[in-house]
Amino acid sequence: MKSINRRSAALIGCALLLAAWLALNAITSSVRSPLRVDLTEGSLYTLSPGTRALLRSLDEPVHIDFYYSADAAKDIPVLRNHAIRVEEFLDELARESQGRVEVRVIDPLPYSEAEDAANAAGIAPIQADGSGRQLMLGMLISGATDRREGIPYLNPADEAYLEYDISRAIVNVSRATRARVALITSLPMDSSFDPRGQRMAPPWQVLAQLRSLFEVEVVAPDAQKLPDRFDALVIAHPKGLNEQLLRAIDGYAVGGGNILLFLDPYCESDAQAAGAMGFGAGGGASDLGALPGAWGIVWKAGEVVADRTYAQRVRARSNEGLATIDYVAWLLLTKDAILKDDPAYGALANLVMLSAGSLSSVEGSALEVTPLIVSSTDTMMIDGSKLGAFADPAALLREFKPSNQRHLLAARFTGPVKSAFASEGVQAAASAQAKPATIVAVADADMLRNEAWTQEERLGSLSLGWRPFADNASLLINAVEQLCGDTALLSLRARGSSQRPFDVVRELQRVAEERYRAREQELTTRIAESQARINDLQKQKSPDQRLVLTDEQQSQLVALQEELGEARKELRQVQFSLRKEVEALGHTLMLLNVVAWPLLVACLAVGWGLRRTHFKRGIAR
Repeated sequence: MKSINRRSAALIGCALLLAAWLALNAITSSVRSPLRVDLTEGSLYTLSPGTRALLRSLDEPVHIDFYYSADAAKDIPVLRNHAIRVEEFLDELARESQGRVEVRVIDPLPYSEAEDAANAAGIAPIQADGSGRQLMLGMLISGATDRREGIPYLNPADEAYLEYDISRAIVNVSRATRARVALITSLPMDSSFDPRGQRMAPPWQVLAQLRSLFEVEVVAPDAQKLPDRFDALVIAHPKGLNEQLLRAIDGYAVGGGNILLFLDPYCESDAQAAGAMGFGAGGGASDLGALPGAWGIVWKAGEVVADRTYAQRVRARSNEGLATIDYVAWLLLTKDAILKDDPAYGALANLVMLSAGSLSSVEGSALEVTPLIVSSTDTMMIDGSKLGAFADPAALLREFKPSNQRHLLAARFTGPVKSAFASEGVQAAASAQAKPATIVAVADADMLRNEAWTQEERLGSLSLGWRPFADNASLLINAVEQLCGDTALLSLRARGSSQRPFDVVRELQRVAEERYRAREQELTTRIAESQARINDLQKQKSPDQRLVLTDEQQSQLVALQEELGEARKELRQVQFSLRKEVEALGHTLMLLNVVAWPLLVACLAVGWGLRRTHFKRGIAR
């Protein structure tokens, strides 16, 4: 009887717990700020403090139209799951904004008004599969000032930067006008007369792209002051700046300015040093006077970072004649060298830097340094005088002695800076009132030139446009966009991904692929050797007997064919072993998920129940 009562009490208790859980969910979902807990790895569903601050600062409402072809993507798990992730993020955005952000999810069915609206917003359909099926997965953000910004395709591969991309678009559309950028440079970036071609040269592509997104005002090096109003200052290879302009730049930095600074230790694009020699014949170093050192930034003119890991392959003369050689002064930097968790830089795939320098901060400086682009450890510092038109890549490679030291090629310096022109007494008073500045310094300016990152495609005299092969322009645009945006954008970082890759399976595939490639290479070498032996035997015969195989050649061919058959069998066995290992891993995971873990939980529950029963019997006695 007591056993029945205990069982009834347990059932009643479970029912009460379930009812309490349902009641708690109903209560929390009905209140204005429901209780919600994000237990995902990396807090995927929790907005960053920067995004929250941005939403609170909105004066006018922002509308977001999320175009998603749900029916077309229903059997494509990657796109379907990513769309769910985007929709959940937008819901969180709208909830946190308290009415400042309005979200609509629109399914642009074929031949519907929604499809026409999506096309008008620049959201082009993508191919869903090889059958010609198309779908849309894009977004249109619009503000109260009729400014609009579209994201044509929300790529699942860029999920880590979803929060930054949407926050950046919200900042842009909430402005009444385009952001203003002041540009100071001694490089011929703007339209100028080309003495070699005796014609007007068009602006560099980086400047053309900058002007397409921002209001750009070019400030001459001999100007007396900066413009009255601008959001960010870009300084690219400064030279010959007068003292009044240097003082204005210094005052802007001390007052908490946003600066993108390209300092080059050996600028191969320097028109003043290059003269008529053109690209690669320059060599003038940037000169910003005492400003960088006073601000807390260290760099040295004439000292160039040479890096064997990221060295570009170039055609150059050597002792053996014309050859392809690693040019350690010209770097092709991959994603491993670029900061991954900053959305403005983490999305960059590769960068080209030509004779770049090294950056650091003054010892004891209060500046916070964030590395953006870092060299490998296989580096050494070389003198810029060894570069330019008469550089010898082969000699640089022969003389290379690694220092096993990484160098900062680009970094962000944040914090209050000291003036280069104030006396000690004035400096102390000014330091108390100084506002934190944000200075993004890049130790190369040659990377902005067209030849460094893009190539013009032409058909005769007709230009077909420009095809970039590196992300140099994206580095400039993203950095300026981040500096011009709300200060909240600077605090945003790349988020984790909701996609969970099968790392163990990928490692198995990688190992099997290495075994396969190694065996394939060995086979190819042995085939080439056998073919060479047959060719040697063929050359030993008289011309009238070349078409007749000797007994030795026939035996060579038979052996070669047998070797080919055995090798192909071995390669098939490698692939078969890979599939068996993957299947075995899948079976193990299935047993763990379906049998082992439930059984373990059940055993723990039974053990806990027996322990409680034993404890109660001990008390009863």
